[in-house]
Amino acid sequence: MMIVLLVVLALGTALWLLWLWQREARRAGARLSPGWLAAGLLVPVLGALVYLAFGFQRDTLEWVADYHTLRPAARELAAGHPPQGLDETVSPAALTRVLQRQLAMTPTADGWYALGLLYGELQAPAMSVLSARKALASDPDLIPARLLLAQSLVDEAEGQLTDEAREVLDGVLAVQPEHDGAWMLLGMAASQSRDYALAADAWRQLLSRHADSEAGDVLRRSLAFADAQQAQAGRFAEVSVTVAAAEVPPGGSLFVFLQPEGGSGQPLAARRVLAEQFPVTVRLRQGDWLQPFPEADTAVVVGARYSPSAAAGVDQAMLAAPPRPFTPGETVTLQLR
Repeated sequence: MMIVLLVVLALGTALWLLWLWQREARRAGARLSPGWLAAGLLVPVLGALVYLAFGFQRDTLEWVADYHTLRPAARELAAGHPPQGLDETVSPAALTRVLQRQLAMTPTADGWYALGLLYGELQAPAMSVLSARKALASDPDLIPARLLLAQSLVDEAEGQLTDEAREVLDGVLAVQPEHDGAWMLLGMAASQSRDYALAADAWRQLLSRHADSEAGDVLRRSLAFADAQQAQAGRFAEVSVTVAAAEVPPGGSLFVFLQPEGGSGQPLAARRVLAEQFPVTVRLRQGDWLQPFPEADTAVVVGARYSPSAAAGVDQAMLAAPPRPFTPGETVTLQLR
């Protein structure tokens, strides 16, 4: 249909131009030859054919169809109303494109918020953050947009509670201290960031209102996990490892890790550093933990692997130090062999 319209438009434009040309020629007392008339007719037609052959994108047809179908829904979203009669099979990507176009013409806080939700559904947290910021620029007190910004910042950080996300959530809770969504997001992101004290506070807040609800058991398990992890945090607050080596060239990749005694597979925590000289002391940080803290009665050992190549991965680190027991508060010394 789109191609037919383009051809008809090209022919109509050519005929109109020829009519104007012929009229002006008659006024000037000149007469157009058949060759000039044919040239005037062929140029616009050839231009349309060249565009269809080399410049036309078939995605344009899809965009035009989506815009025609979804523009009423986009207008409703921009006005802050749920769209009526929207087919559940509508592609979120298509609705996102149409709503973005609508907001370019009529920007609103509710529209930017809806666009941010759509970007979140498309797993595009950076664009969701941008949309939430635009919504808040129009209406700084829009609580859903604040939560969207916090959620998108957490998603962008792969689940970690960033300083800005924490500040946004604190702002929401200052206005609405019993906002369950804000407490839930705070608890999950804090737990993911290993801030178990903050996570436990969030779960207690939610339990104070929902202990008898269907979510009560989940909240109690989350609180128990956070308390157990917080109890073990002091044991691993300082993990310091000194690695020595004889007749081993420095300048390569050194991998230091913690794992349960006799365990294998993914370590509890690991850190990669460039060993510019030996001996070298490595401190495992909070962000180096790959798994939850082990239980108090779990024996933990420290190990190290090394490759003279600075770009080597852990699988290429052929030199290893025999693992030694980890003792809280003490620096473990390892010897590469």
